[in-house]
Amino acid sequence: METIAQAAIKITAQGRPTYSINRRHCYGIKQWATVLTSIPRTHNLTLQQHLSKSHYATTARGGGGGTRHEKVAGKMRMAPRTTYQPTTASTWIISDGSVSADKEAVNLAKGLSLPWQIKRVQWRKGLQWLPIPFKKLIMDYHHVVNRKQTDRLPWFLTGDSLAAPYPSYVIGAGARAIPGILQVSRMSGKASFSSYIHFPALPFIHFDQVFLQRHEVVVQLAALGLMKDQKNYFRINSTINSITSKSLQLARTRALDNNLIPKSFFRNNTPSASSLCSMPTDTIVTVLIGGPNEDCSHHTDRMVHRLARLVDIQNCRVMITFSQRTADNTKQAIAKWQKEVQDDDKIFVYDPRAPMASPQDSVTLGQVSWSNVPGPKGVMGFVNDRNPYEAMLALADKIVVTADSVAMANEALATGKPVYILGGELARGKLKVFHRYLTDLNMTRAFRPGRIPILPPISSISRTDAIKNRSQVNDTADPLSYPGDHPPWNNTLEGKGPEEAKRLAERLVVLRECRLAGKRVPAHVADATC
Repeated sequence: METIAQAAIKITAQGRPTYSINRRHCYGIKQWATVLTSIPRTHNLTLQQHLSKSHYATTARGGGGGTRHEKVAGKMRMAPRTTYQPTTASTWIISDGSVSADKEAVNLAKGLSLPWQIKRVQWRKGLQWLPIPFKKLIMDYHHVVNRKQTDRLPWFLTGDSLAAPYPSYVIGAGARAIPGILQVSRMSGKASFSSYIHFPALPFIHFDQVFLQRHEVVVQLAALGLMKDQKNYFRINSTINSITSKSLQLARTRALDNNLIPKSFFRNNTPSASSLCSMPTDTIVTVLIGGPNEDCSHHTDRMVHRLARLVDIQNCRVMITFSQRTADNTKQAIAKWQKEVQDDDKIFVYDPRAPMASPQDSVTLGQVSWSNVPGPKGVMGFVNDRNPYEAMLALADKIVVTADSVAMANEALATGKPVYILGGELARGKLKVFHRYLTDLNMTRAFRPGRIPILPPISSISRTDAIKNRSQVNDTADPLSYPGDHPPWNNTLEGKGPEEAKRLAERLVVLRECRLAGKRVPAHVADATC
């Protein structure tokens, strides 16, 4: 029986291949994508057989090698046209335009300890709506028709130049970085070792190494069949971040020196865990708000209502920061709530996309203008000296993250502080699996602030007061989550981001050196999946 990936290729009298696909087995876009990605490979094999027969026939007739048929068929030949190009000891990062993806690629590039630079290469606006397999088909067709190797970008790509000399490594994360990675890999003749972070909507064979998180392996990779059949993927424990205790302390100092956060949120000294608990009325909660996506929606009114309990009932101080995807109605609802509270010492809101006024205007404290940020818009707009994101993580006693963002949740876990998930009940698909995994390991808790104040645990108050009020004290109570007992926190991901990036970089170096030398990859590297 004919399968989806098999396309029947017929050679007509004019010598031009035509495709007839059995439509009884094609039911959706994924099946059609599989068919389209299999056409070039089948086309190449069948065309080579046809060319060998036609060459024998024309030679037997005395036509030589310059017949019109051979010239036309030569243009249709789908053999690679690029040769192996020399590379320089550097790394190119293909920017996706999103903050979380670009930060991961930058952190992995830093682990390689090579000079790196960011390249912004994306599809033209008129073609961005196409699925990735169709875009790959356009690239393959352009590769066949235009046989001359040039440094100019193809007509369907726009952005920075990808001219030689090519780098030793090319890294990208996010769907919009895929065309740039494929273009560099093709123009360098596979000399640039290509790495992609997260799950691509293409067969892994188009990349030299793919890094997947656990929930992507369970949900997306498992849907493709047996995991052992995908040889060039590697599972990572979390997003590749650079959060450490040292980086948090530096961010806190930078924010204090540059007046990025109101000084009322700074304590004189960095408090210990016991001193934090002894000040239940002075708890600082940092809230990281993302934006709705295909796997998670937002309920703005419910979100604001729960955040209001932190100030009104639990007597906390709140710092809120938005992401690149935060919706305007969410920002407006937060601004309305902030105006109702009318206490700058209780609520601080930072919007990276808000325009900056004059430096003397204290209202725009900590805000950054996109037009004044050096480098490409995206990662460099959020990772700069004027962004207090890491400082807000450093100053927080507890961190609340919306369920839509995997990157912000992992960065919050890297601080080693209690992390709560806001809107986890609205997550679907791979995000639901991700948050269930963190909850089962006691790394996160659901954000459900209590409607009545809860007394602190025994360890946070004096022994005399604990004996007097023993019946009113709960050692495992959590005022920001469900009532009842909670197991202790699991902080295994604290400060592990740089170590993870270095480990992955070492793997890339070994794989590339083995390929250049023509050696077999060591068994402990080839068989490792996490």
